[in-house]
Amino acid sequence: MKLKFARSLQLKTVNELKKAGFTAKLNGKKVHIDVGKTIKSVDMEQEGSIKGLIDRLKAMFRPEENIYDEPPDTAVLQKSGQFPEEKLPEGYSQYILPATAKPNISRIKQWVKEIKFQGKTNEELLNEYNELKGTNLSDAITASQKEDLIDSIAFKISRKIWYVGRKPADMTNSDWDEMTKNMRPSQGTYSENEQWNRFPYTKDWQYGSSS
Repeated sequence: MKLKFARSLQLKTVNELKKAGFTAKLNGKKVHIDVGKTIKSVDMEQEGSIKGLIDRLKAMFRPEENIYDEPPDTAVLQKSGQFPEEKLPEGYSQYILPATAKPNISRIKQWVKEIKFQGKTNEELLNEYNELKGTNLSDAITASQKEDLIDSIAFKISRKIWYVGRKPADMTNSDWDEMTKNMRPSQGTYSENEQWNRFPYTKDWQYGSSS
């Protein structure tokens, strides 16, 4: 029974890793995971949980800026006008290749203020601020902190588009990855004000509409 259970756990681990976008296979009693330039081997009987393994691998090899909703085409590509409702991400129609455009931050700030933050509570804004700044504030968010949050979100959205582009609605994430991963510019080419704990946008990063 123990051998059957171990095998079942290994197979489930491989399947869940594949769903998460990793290349994985069984090799003897261990699961081998392709994480770019190296192969990581894990023994699931010692690992603990599949979710914990996947979360750790994502944090190490595919960090995501996951608090930033994607603005619509009208916010990224137009210099003025209203923001008509668009389904995300199916409403996106145009594309931007990596290292070809730096969307107007003022226009994105307008979208963040008028659309993204519409209806958000003080607690929700404070949580986003704490996550972005690495703080642990618990009071009401001030007007200056809210403006700082808007500025930072708009900067990161524009910066992400510079590094990985923006796919059209009729392409899958994996197809866009395959077409553009070798076009991604090197770290520091967007702005002299960039700060990274770990630069994520290498050719091994997986394109996602909300990362």
